[in-house]
Amino acid sequence: MNSFLRSHWPALGGLLFYLLVGFAAFFSLLLYSSPVEWMGYLQEPYLWRLIRFSFLQALLSTLISIALAIPVASCLYHRHFWGRRFLLNLFAVSMVVPAIIAILGIVMVYGSNGVFSGVADVFGLYGLFGILLAHVFFNMPLAVRLILQVYQMIPDAQWRLANQFGFGRWYAFKIIEWHYIRKALPGAFVLIFMLCFSSFAVVLSLGGGPKSSTLEVAIYQALRFDFDIAKASFLSLLQVCICSIVAWCVYRYSPVLSQDVSLIEGQRSQFKGGRLSLLIDVLACLMALLLMVPPFLAIFTPVFSALFWATLLDDALWHAVMVSLKIALPSALLSLLLALCVVSLARSSLLSLRYAKWSFRLEQMGNLVLMVPSIVLATGLFLILRNWGVGFGYTFWVVVLVNAVMALPFVIRSIAPVFYQYEKRYHFLYESLGIKGWQRFKLEWPYTRSGLAQGIAYALVLSLGDMGVVALFGSQDLLSLPLYLFQLIGSYRIEQGACVAIVLLLLCLICFYLTNRIIGGKIARI
Repeated sequence: MNSFLRSHWPALGGLLFYLLVGFAAFFSLLLYSSPVEWMGYLQEPYLWRLIRFSFLQALLSTLISIALAIPVASCLYHRHFWGRRFLLNLFAVSMVVPAIIAILGIVMVYGSNGVFSGVADVFGLYGLFGILLAHVFFNMPLAVRLILQVYQMIPDAQWRLANQFGFGRWYAFKIIEWHYIRKALPGAFVLIFMLCFSSFAVVLSLGGGPKSSTLEVAIYQALRFDFDIAKASFLSLLQVCICSIVAWCVYRYSPVLSQDVSLIEGQRSQFKGGRLSLLIDVLACLMALLLMVPPFLAIFTPVFSALFWATLLDDALWHAVMVSLKIALPSALLSLLLALCVVSLARSSLLSLRYAKWSFRLEQMGNLVLMVPSIVLATGLFLILRNWGVGFGYTFWVVVLVNAVMALPFVIRSIAPVFYQYEKRYHFLYESLGIKGWQRFKLEWPYTRSGLAQGIAYALVLSLGDMGVVALFGSQDLLSLPLYLFQLIGSYRIEQGACVAIVLLLLCLICFYLTNRIIGGKIARI
């Protein structure tokens, strides 16, 4: 144990720093709360309405996203067709699009003057339908990517045997694919559920009022407008408890998904399929295109207008761009460092008989932050700094730190699979040759740089598009691009807001592409 601590002290230090930030921020809020008042909060009917709606919209969003993602992922894996690469890239782009941009695109498409305004007339855009629409827009592509990663874990021998036995698409899905997918669904369910349960910008913009509010929005209102720290801490503790119970129930009864050590990449196979399987594939892809393409097209409609070019000359726009980049760059680097600490510790215990159980637990520690609202985390850190006599001048670094911590689960999911694979493949060879530390990193760099690039790209773009924490501490000097866009929409300057949304989207796409190409190389996964 002492030798393990000595050889992994940098990673342990990073892990302890991450845990310390989370627990210190949360407990600082609890110091300002009064347990005596909690019984009073629990007797408020509005609180139970918040809990019911938060749980309902998160559950429906998760189930719809996963249900739509399964046929889409199966089609993309088995069929080669014109536009397949475009659809995969579209899914990748939708995962990194800031929430406020997607919301604006959805409003432009489904709003009163949109192409599909009839849909909003029937269901109502502002309310549960609009929230579900936006959540599925974000999380269905995420579920597709997670399921496609599972397909890569299916050994080639199983596909060859299926071809020899003459399996059709449905039978191959039932016998082979579903065996792996069902083991990966619990992790995808928990991740998407927590993202939807703690959703802020979507509910704030498309909720339509108190009737469709959630715990996350109630926490923001308690802090921003009332500065009621006691109520905010109670609501935060309640949200953490609900997410913890859901995660425990899901993981308690979920099967374990193991990776084949000898597997590099699964082989796509063509199976016999009739008209029904073709019809299902076509409908799945058309549904995905109808969901994803119209909001993107609507966002880019003002690009040829005179207002767009006039907006580019606005000094406030470029000030917001610089503030966003100053926040995003250090936040992405810090998030990558913390993720490397967690993953290096997890993979070091992967093949150990004594500490193997800690590999999964360490990885799940990175997901704990999804249970704590980013607004609560930022407020707790601010209160700590205020108790130390530090004023608002350090709120910039609070925003950077919170963005880095909130992006940690996505960075871990990007870099963990490839690091685990090389640990299983070459662990004993490294041990026999005494290859450790920097030497090992240099040997694995050509194979892990793609995952590292994708991880830092996700952290960079997530920080660029964050609005929750900046909305809490935002000021004239700390006005990021998403917050500037939200202010324009809130003041009913939709046309100018659409122009700013184009700049924000292009900034995110350029940063995402350059990060993957410069760090990941030519074979980077985008």
